Amino acid sequence: MKESTDKIIRWRFETALRCVDCKTRFVASTLALGDIFYAKCPVCRKLDLNAWSGKTYTPTGWTALAVNLGAKKWRCEYCRINFASFRKRKEVFSFKRWQRMNVGGAVSLGRAKLAEMEIKAAKAREISNQKAREAAAKARTEEAENDDDE
Repeated sequence: MKESTDKIIRWRFETALRCVDCKTRFVASTLALGDIFYAKCPVCRKLDLNAWSGKTYTPTGWTALAVNLGAKKWRCEYCRINFASFRKRKEVFSFKRWQRMNVGGAVSLGRAKLAEMEIKAAKAREISNQKAREAAAKARTEEAENDDDE
């Protein structure tokens, strides 16, 4: 039953996504017909973009080819990625909106959660390594006792 509902949801262009900043999962539509004419960040799919001049970054590969063919140069300030697109920009990025959204706080909170998870994983690895060392030492002592008995 779950597989059929997943297929129906996919046909409606809805999917489970994860917030890049706070790592929270949510279900959202992946197709907004009004937005198909605008450039999107290839990483986070946001529409508020800045232009970049190319003075501080020289594009390579497909991006350079697209720019040479007339694509506009866009930058996503959230992901800090430069890319080229033949589509126009829907919104101009503003740092005021970025601060109002508290993206920096969400990023730091997400990083803190990630660091906490890494510490827990390191502790779990240390515990499992300690148990493995203890088991190996026990096996060696039992083996030594068996050798002494013979």
